[in-house]
Amino acid sequence: MPDNERGPESLDLRSLGLDRRSVERVRAVLNTLTESTFFYPQDDPDLYFFLRRNLAAFQQFFEHYFGWRLFADRHCARLIKPRQYNERVRPSQRALFDLRRRDECLLFTLLLEFHEEEGQRQGVGPDDERNLCFLLSDFIAFAIRRCREELGETSPPDKRLLEAAQPLFEQLERHRFVRLVDQKPAESGEALPAGMDQYLLYEFLAGIRCYDPSAASRAIVLAAWRGEAAEEEPKAAG
Repeated sequence: MPDNERGPESLDLRSLGLDRRSVERVRAVLNTLTESTFFYPQDDPDLYFFLRRNLAAFQQFFEHYFGWRLFADRHCARLIKPRQYNERVRPSQRALFDLRRRDECLLFTLLLEFHEEEGQRQGVGPDDERNLCFLLSDFIAFAIRRCREELGETSPPDKRLLEAAQPLFEQLERHRFVRLVDQKPAESGEALPAGMDQYLLYEFLAGIRCYDPSAASRAIVLAAWRGEAAEEEPKAAG
């Protein structure tokens, strides 16, 4: 059957023209996109160029067979999965970036704001080729200040924010939102936020830009945090 007579049910790589270009490179793109949350140009420049050049075909393939959306620009590529099909698999068992603890959600929201402000301070914009670097202690100090400003008396203790930052940054590293660049112990007598004892230098990777840093988005998380905190108060009093 000619390609122009194929129905949606007949969609395959040949109808998209992909197998005529390079079966091995097509296979490499498909595997690379499913092996990590993000695919970055620096991972494999030639393969990333091949993906971008044939983006429409790859998007059609993932949409047809998996119901996934494929996003790619010159900074990163990622698959967006609108739903999960195996309901027997618990959220904690899925290899997805999925924050569920409220303190981690709060910190991630503040991290998006920090990324935006720090980028302006360092003069690193969305089109800049260099990655934005930051000290974890600077972010923790920022998060403590912003929590006090936004949440007032309901703001979590400093130590609790630091404790929530550890599992959050483990996820961020695993899913390639950030990368640890360097670390060194604090000098004797230096006071770091919330009792930290070392300097951790991170760099933001391009995937952080895929999330909404707007004040409107932040307000939703803050309102949810306040609501859950209010519900916990009677239990704590009892």
